[in-house]
Amino acid sequence: MDFFQAQENARRQSRVLVGLFAAAVLSIVIGIYLTFLVLLGIGFGTGLGFDPVGFGVVAVATVGLIGGGSLVRTAQLRKGGTAVAELMGARAVDPATMDPAERRLMNVVEEMALASGIPLPAVYVMDGEPGINAFAAGYTIHDAAVAVTRGALAELNREELQGVVAHEFSHILNGDMRLNIRLMGLLFGILLLAVVGRGLVRGPLVRRRRRNERGMLLLGLALMALGYIGVFFGKLIKAGMSRQREFLADAAAVEFTRNPRGLAGALGKIAAARQGSRIRDHHAEELSHLFFANGVGNSLSLALATHPPLQERIRRLDPGEPAGAPGAGPPPVPASLGVPAPGVSGLAAVQGVTTPRDVRRAVGTTGPLHLRRASQLLDLIPPRLREATRDGKEAQSLVLALLGGDDEESERTRRTQAGGLGREVAGALPILSAALEQLPTPARLPLVDLSVGALHGLTEEEGRALATSAQAVIRANGEVRPFDFVLMHILWRHLPGRGRGGRDAPRSVRSLDGSRTEVALILSALAWEVGSGPEDVADRFQAGARFLKSHGERDLRQVSREAVSLAALDTALSRIEGAAPGLRGRVLEACAAVILGEGTDRPEHLELLRGVAESLDLPLPPH
Repeated sequence: MDFFQAQENARRQSRVLVGLFAAAVLSIVIGIYLTFLVLLGIGFGTGLGFDPVGFGVVAVATVGLIGGGSLVRTAQLRKGGTAVAELMGARAVDPATMDPAERRLMNVVEEMALASGIPLPAVYVMDGEPGINAFAAGYTIHDAAVAVTRGALAELNREELQGVVAHEFSHILNGDMRLNIRLMGLLFGILLLAVVGRGLVRGPLVRRRRRNERGMLLLGLALMALGYIGVFFGKLIKAGMSRQREFLADAAAVEFTRNPRGLAGALGKIAAARQGSRIRDHHAEELSHLFFANGVGNSLSLALATHPPLQERIRRLDPGEPAGAPGAGPPPVPASLGVPAPGVSGLAAVQGVTTPRDVRRAVGTTGPLHLRRASQLLDLIPPRLREATRDGKEAQSLVLALLGGDDEESERTRRTQAGGLGREVAGALPILSAALEQLPTPARLPLVDLSVGALHGLTEEEGRALATSAQAVIRANGEVRPFDFVLMHILWRHLPGRGRGGRDAPRSVRSLDGSRTEVALILSALAWEVGSGPEDVADRFQAGARFLKSHGERDLRQVSREAVSLAALDTALSRIEGAAPGLRGRVLEACAAVILGEGTDRPEHLELLRGVAESLDLPLPPH
C-alpha cells in the first residue's frame, strides 16, 4: 500500500474511533441515568419522568470520569513506545548486549530500521512471557519501540524472527501505532467505570454508610454492568480496527523480506506451542490489539477477536511448502532488479528514483533490495564506529565528530565541548574522528540512526548537555550546514530531556498556505547548501517553489543566506511536522526538486534529502 494512503486510512480510522467512542459514552450516560431513575423509584417511590438537571449532572459526572481516565492513560503513554513497553513490564535490551539471542534480535531490528529509513527503535524483551508474541508501539518513527517475548527469542529461528519483526515494522510504517495508542487511551476510561463500580460494591464506602448500603450496592452493580458492557463494545471496536490491519501487516512483511516461509513458520510454531501466543501480564487485555498474535486466549465470538485465525493467516502466506519446512529459505531476489555495489550511492541506483514524484513514491517502501542495501551499509561502517553506536559515552563523541566543519575553530570547539561532557567522551573523540574519515557519505545517516539506541540510555541532564554542546559545535565557525541542522533535529527527538516529550507538540497544519514563511526558509537553506553559485541557488529555489505553486500554493520568496539560522530552521521544520502526511509529502517533493536539480546525484545531497525526509517523519529508505 502507498505510504500516504496508508497514513490517510489510519487517520480516517482515528476519526471513526472517536465517533464510536462518543456513541459508546452516550449510551453509558443514558444507561446510568436510567439506573438512577430506577434507584430513586425504589428508594423514594418517585416517578420515572425525565429530569433535565438530573440528566445533566449524570452526564457531566460520567463523561468526567471516563474522559478523565482516558486523559490520564493518554498522558501516561505520552512518551510513546517506551511507555507502552514499560507498562507491560518489558526490559530494554542493551544495544551492546552479548547475549546470543538478544544480539540476534538487535541485528535483525538494526537491519530492518536501516532498510526502512527510520531511526533504530527502542528494543525490549518481555522476560516473563513464555508465549511467542511481539508488538510495536509509538506515535511516530522517532518514539517507536519493538518488544518481543522471551518465548519468541527462544523458539524462533532468525528467519522466523525476521518475519515477526518485519510484521511489526509494517505497523510502524502504516500509521497503525498512533491509532493503537489512541485506542488504548480512549478505552481505558470506559474500563475505569467498571473499576469504580467494583469499588462501590466492595469498598469502604459501602461499609461506612449502612443506611444507603442497598442503594450503593445496586449502583455499584449497575456501574459494573454498564462498564463491562462498554468494555464489550470496546472489544468490538478493537476487533473491527485491528483484524484487517493484521492481514495487511502480514502482506507487507512478506513484501519486505520476500520470504513468506519465515512469517508462516512463526505462526505455525505459535499454533503448535503449548503456551501459544498467550500473554500473562494483567495489561494483556488492554494491549490485545497491539500484539503480533492473539495474546488473551480465544474469543467467544469471531466478532470479538482482535486477530484473524492462525490457520487463515498461514493459509494466505503458504508459499506451496509446509510452513517452517526444514531447509526452506527465501526465494532469490530477481536479478533484473539489481542491487548497487558496496559504496555506490544514488536514488537512481535501485529503483530509478530521479524525480520529486519518484521520491514521494519511494517513501515508506520496503523490500528485499532495501534489506540487501542495509546489509551493505552496515558492512561499510568500520567496526570501531559500530561499537561506538552501542555505548552511551562513545555515541556522544560520535555525534560531536559528525557535526560541524573541519576548520580550526570547529575542531577547537569540538574538543572543548567533548571535555565538558566527560573524560570518556573526550578520550573517544580523536579515535572516532579518525575512523569517520573512512566512512562513505551514504553511511553517515545510517550511523546516526544506529546511535539513537545508546542515546536513549542517557539521563535527562546528559541529554541536555549533549544538545548544548552539539549546538556550540555547529555554530563554531558561523556557518549553518543543513545536514548538521537535520542531524540535530533528528537527535533532539531522541535525547532524554530534549525530545518531543520535553517540547510542545507541533500545532496541526491543515494548509501550507499558512506556513509559507517556514517552507520558504527550508527550501532556501537547501538551495544555499547545494547550489554552485547565486544563479544556481535561485534556480533551485524556484524549482521547489514552482512545484508547490503547481499544487495550488501561493508564491514563495527566497530567504537570504544570513537569515538562515539553526533556531529558525528548527522552528520551521517543527511547524511542518504538524502537517498531515500528504502536505508533508508535498514539502518533501519540493525539497527534492531543490536538491536533485537537473539530475544531480551527489551522495551528500541525496543523504541530505533522506535526512529532511526523516525529520518530517517520512521514512525514505536508502538507495
